[in-house]
Amino acid sequence: MFVIFWKVRTCSDLMIENRKLRILVVTECFWPDIYAINDIVEKMVQRGHTVTVLTGLPDYTTSRIPPEYKHGQRRHETYKGAEVYRVSTIARRHGPIWRSLSYLSFVISGSLKARFGDFREFDVIYVWEVSPVTMAVPAITLKRRFGKQLFLYCMDIWPECVKAMNINEGTPAYGIIHAWSRRIYNRCDHIAVSSKPFFEYLTRVNGVPRHKMSYLPQFGDGRLLNMDTGKKAGSETTDLLFVGNMGKAQNLDCLIRSFAVFKGRSDVRLHLVGGGSEADNIRRLAEKLGLNDNVIFYGPKPFDETLKMYCSADACVLTLDGSNHIGDTLPGKLQTYMAAGKMILAAANGATREIIDESECGICVAAGDCEALGHAMEAYVNDKDSFASCGSRARDYFRKHFMEEQHFETLENCLNEMI
Repeated sequence: MFVIFWKVRTCSDLMIENRKLRILVVTECFWPDIYAINDIVEKMVQRGHTVTVLTGLPDYTTSRIPPEYKHGQRRHETYKGAEVYRVSTIARRHGPIWRSLSYLSFVISGSLKARFGDFREFDVIYVWEVSPVTMAVPAITLKRRFGKQLFLYCMDIWPECVKAMNINEGTPAYGIIHAWSRRIYNRCDHIAVSSKPFFEYLTRVNGVPRHKMSYLPQFGDGRLLNMDTGKKAGSETTDLLFVGNMGKAQNLDCLIRSFAVFKGRSDVRLHLVGGGSEADNIRRLAEKLGLNDNVIFYGPKPFDETLKMYCSADACVLTLDGSNHIGDTLPGKLQTYMAAGKMILAAANGATREIIDESECGICVAAGDCEALGHAMEAYVNDKDSFASCGSRARDYFRKHFMEEQHFETLENCLNEMI
């Protein structure tokens, strides 16, 4: 994996003989909902580590708590060899108020569990931090109670992410969230960032010292590298594929509007796999623009089903919000697209644009530029042969930078150094 470390002490400066660790993972999001942390926990167990997970109740797929998890049921489970302890949380439902209550419920119930719960012995705490950063609060309680080191894997930057909820700088709410975010980040012993632009943001906005951070991009599913995901000959349509979360940060409004260039054409289709807070809005926008016959929604799907989608896709698409630093995120879907050997059409800034340009695996226009993305998609659809080598270049870049083994070797070095 291509890993850049600043000229200060970082996790790979010391080559430590790795030993089997006892890792306590804290994450608000976990199986049976579909998240990357599920794979991380499974891989850690497979590598011989003892893993315990502290998490909330699943509610991502339907925004409701499933009946089998209500009334205190299934608070202790096992997943792929890991012990899983769940605390009661409020379902996220819809809208910022319910989502905020869901976040706060994990902070409170998770912290109580961390303060009074009976945990097996562990060596280090690992926080998988997507939004919200407050999911690290129970981990801070564990750190204080047991005197263990706290590692945070940062994939979303706060307070920047709350701007997607229309909470803007200068408001009292933003000021409170900023102060809380700054305090949380600085209580961590080490922060690994998944996107290089996060270094500057965390230092400038939250005062995190550079020597406490390192770069650790997400790994992709290497199984895709050796699979024949090429689209079979004979299809009369060009199929573009989006896979992943459908939130405001993904700016799928731009994708749908740009895809309107194909309105009335029956030979081009857009397939969207995933769910999220903006899924219903995106559906309504597609209907409003008269794209019902061109845009197909599938909802969240497990990997095996998603694989079939890659095999029937000509290219993959990706959009991100460019109005703030949220767009600096390096989304995990980019690595997966590359491992699948797909040409990529994107509208994004920051690390995503840098990698697409560097690897020459597709076309990336500025975030939010619907017109430019529409032209890029037309250029591809009208002359696919000119982009035939993009998929192989994507896979070559993936092999150099995003392999699973490299990710976990770097992570294990870091955790061993910390303890």
